[in-house]
Amino acid sequence: MSEIGGARTLITGAASGFGRLFAVRVAREGGHLVLLDRDAAGLEEAAASCRGYGVRVFPYVVDLSSRDEIFRTAERIKAEAGAVDILVNNAGVVTGTSFREAPVEKIEATFAVNTLAHFWLVKAFLEEMIARNRGHIVTISSAAGIIGVRRLADYCASKFAVFGFTEALRMEFKKEGLRIKTTIVAPYYAKTGMFEGVKTRVPWMLPLLEPEYVVARIFKAIKKNRPLVVLPPVVRSVWFFRLLGVRVLDAMADVLGVHTSMDTFVGRRTS
Repeated sequence: MSEIGGARTLITGAASGFGRLFAVRVAREGGHLVLLDRDAAGLEEAAASCRGYGVRVFPYVVDLSSRDEIFRTAERIKAEAGAVDILVNNAGVVTGTSFREAPVEKIEATFAVNTLAHFWLVKAFLEEMIARNRGHIVTISSAAGIIGVRRLADYCASKFAVFGFTEALRMEFKKEGLRIKTTIVAPYYAKTGMFEGVKTRVPWMLPLLEPEYVVARIFKAIKKNRPLVVLPPVVRSVWFFRLLGVRVLDAMADVLGVHTSMDTFVGRRTS
């Protein structure tokens, strides 16, 4: 069981969405926080909300698409905040167009933030976890990391990648007898603003998820050391339908409206 109260949790993408909600939840539990985001104003607001619970909060403005900046920030964190007990790789970006229309720069940014930032942050803090033989690595993947979705080619690929990465880490830790835990979170679309405009054809089966619900499930999974959280549970059926063949999987996805869900996507609105 991973303890959150009194532990030090690092959360990326902490200025908004899941990251901000999760940070406040950790603070309420008495956990100390290291918060990373490129949005300086949003990050400070999140930090202020967390400090209201009497915990220590260390906010860092960082461009997670930059490997060098991640490693520099990691050294500052170790010197100023101390060892990280729980690492939550949450930050993500989405292009939301067909692969043909996606600019090369946006594809590169998707992989830099959604995939490579996970690699570099784990690289930065893993050795300390190994030295202490404890820690917990949380990866926010996606239901789009389980099945390919039209207009999400780069996003899906980035989320498939971190799913596999974290699963491989779990097996390495198991082989080496380490007490470092991993949790992969694969939610359907959530109402965080990131996927503003998406539609669901069957909301009673595939609802747009409430962020608070997702955060509560992540929190429970960390405490219970659960390696995988798929939301809603029906998304797990993808693996079953895949066994029946590509045509069956495609037909299931068409019935559920998976491949038309992004047709009305507008993305996060900025003022």
